[in-house]
Amino acid sequence: MSNVKFRSAAHRDFFLEMMSRSKVNDTYHRAFFYVMGISEETRANINQMFDFKTDCIKPEGMHGGWQTSGTVRVCHLAFNLWNGYTEKEHGQDFTPPDELFCCGYAPYFMEGIKMRYPEYCRDLSAPKRQTEHSR
Repeated sequence: MSNVKFRSAAHRDFFLEMMSRSKVNDTYHRAFFYVMGISEETRANINQMFDFKTDCIKPEGMHGGWQTSGTVRVCHLAFNLWNGYTEKEHGQDFTPPDELFCCGYAPYFMEGIKMRYPEYCRDLSAPKRQTEHSR
């Protein structure tokens, strides 16, 4: 966790608080709460987006009056990382990368993806140069 990039101290503090409230510490929860913590608005409305008693996302929160184009992107990615969720009527609106990642949150979205899929997102070392083989 020491190499995770947070947008702000409030983002980091939110993430740590949500993980302490969570029943489970796995890649799904870490990615979800990391992404939901990117925006001040999603942090403030987390109880409209997640039910801590049942440990489930709340898709109906996607239609709250507080949502903006940026927070909708945050919530779509967080929900998708949680369980592949997409809204049936708007599913294609936020699945293409150019629709989801065309905002200032993109670098933090990548951090959330790394949290969810650590086995596929490990750092790659530089390729070794091939030495000439003797003939």
